[in-house]
Amino acid sequence: MTQQQMSKLLDIPERTLRDWKYGRNRLYTLLQNIAYEDAKDKIQAVDINDTIEFEPSDYSVNMFWQTNEKSKQKVYAIISNYLSTVNTDDIKKLCTQFGKNMVKAVLNDKYKKMYAQGYISTSGMDIPLSGKYNENPTFKQLSGIINDF
Repeated sequence: MTQQQMSKLLDIPERTLRDWKYGRNRLYTLLQNIAYEDAKDKIQAVDINDTIEFEPSDYSVNMFWQTNEKSKQKVYAIISNYLSTVNTDDIKKLCTQFGKNMVKAVLNDKYKKMYAQGYISTSGMDIPLSGKYNENPTFKQLSGIINDF
């Protein structure tokens, strides 16, 4: 959680958070007394497993071909599908909407799963994978785009 999100959540100035840097007990007590779902709503945060309303027109191409209208989609699926496009603008949009750390976490998870499986399955053809997932050229490219954000 960023300092701005914490400030918004707790309804206190950012300066107060900096003052609590060395005396965190008051902050921890305050955070323990906040309901998780209420906190998520207040700072407009989402988890990877949340289902949200997805607007396909916000991106360059609709990766959810079933509909061109707004639809309910899992955050993980949205991030994972748009990472596949390797479109810099779409990836920056993901980082803005969901946060750089969440996008990076989905990227790492996606590539770890692919390499654990040992191959990429396409229509009628399996492409074997070897080496480490973080040495994959596409992974490096995507990671670079996310880090540059």
